[in-house]
Amino acid sequence: MMAALLCVLLLASCATLEKNPSPMTADDVIARAKGGIDAKTIIDELFRTDTVLPLTAAEIVRLHEAGVQNEVLDYLQYAQLQAIRWHDQSYWYGTGFYRGWGPCPFPARRGYRGGPWGC
Repeated sequence: MMAALLCVLLLASCATLEKNPSPMTADDVIARAKGGIDAKTIIDELFRTDTVLPLTAAEIVRLHEAGVQNEVLDYLQYAQLQAIRWHDQSYWYGTGFYRGWGPCPFPARRGYRGGPWGC
């Protein structure tokens, strides 16, 4: 009985998984902007697909000259900055506990410098 219940639960959990949509490219953004899609819809699609484009200044200018709205460009920069912040935070602090490397998340104790929590 327990094995049957476990089988049903595993099959049900597999049925609810959806494939992640592939991230958009800069050319996709340009095509949607030229196609007359409004900025809000493009931003929603960028958010839904979890798109982060590491754009240089020249690429931002190219997108602007291609007709991409300023709101979309602002969102692309915001997404890029958030990705950098997330990566930096997860690099130093991992999943939320101190691993013994990077800056110490705890204040240094006077006179104690040993052990993983002494920093």
